[in-house]
Amino acid sequence: MSLVPGITSPYLEAFLGGLFYGSVFCTASCIPYLASYIAGTGAGFRRSLGITLIYNSGRITAYALIGGAVGILSGVFRLLVSETSLLPFQTYSSIAFSIVTITIGVTLLFRKQPSCNHALKLKVSVQGEQLKNRFDLGAFSLGLSRGLVICTPLAALLVASIAFAAPVDSLFLAILFGIGTALSPILLLGGVTGWLLSKAPLFRKWISIMGAGFLVLLGAGQLITTMLTMNR
Repeated sequence: MSLVPGITSPYLEAFLGGLFYGSVFCTASCIPYLASYIAGTGAGFRRSLGITLIYNSGRITAYALIGGAVGILSGVFRLLVSETSLLPFQTYSSIAFSIVTITIGVTLLFRKQPSCNHALKLKVSVQGEQLKNRFDLGAFSLGLSRGLVICTPLAALLVASIAFAAPVDSLFLAILFGIGTALSPILLLGGVTGWLLSKAPLFRKWISIMGAGFLVLLGAGQLITTMLTMNR
């Protein structure tokens, strides 16, 4: 299966396929979780950009792990890897993603919320926001668990690469695909979400609660959908 017809280089195809998929499908599927997390943390524009980058780095890490595993299983252990054989992994990784999402949402719900007097301390908060731009484990975990839910284009790319590529190439192709998806409107929309939320500092506490609550609901909905699919 060719992600980008007419492209002969598998590396370029992986990158362009990721760029297209990220712009069309990945943004739509990821932004509800990412926007809810940004709202739940009460992040402003700069911090939301950092959160988005860390979230995407988690997804790229997941793609690298998947690509490496496919390369090892097919090249070293000579096991048959197909899109069908990846379905059980996709199901269980979807359950894991749901649990991680719910856990992060609950954690945000019960953390100490910013007070309504936050507007009076906005100048101090902006200065202190640079200290908050450190590595965000929650954003990385959310992106990592989301990336482990193998999307159809990535599965097709990796399965097709087995026939003509060395095992290590599956790793590189998965990383290039992930980088392509990261260079999508997700980064812009993540920053815009933080910028919009920063315009309502008096409501930041309630926005944070709503964002965390939506994260829990999204995770619960994903878990229910996955469990119903398993029982069919």
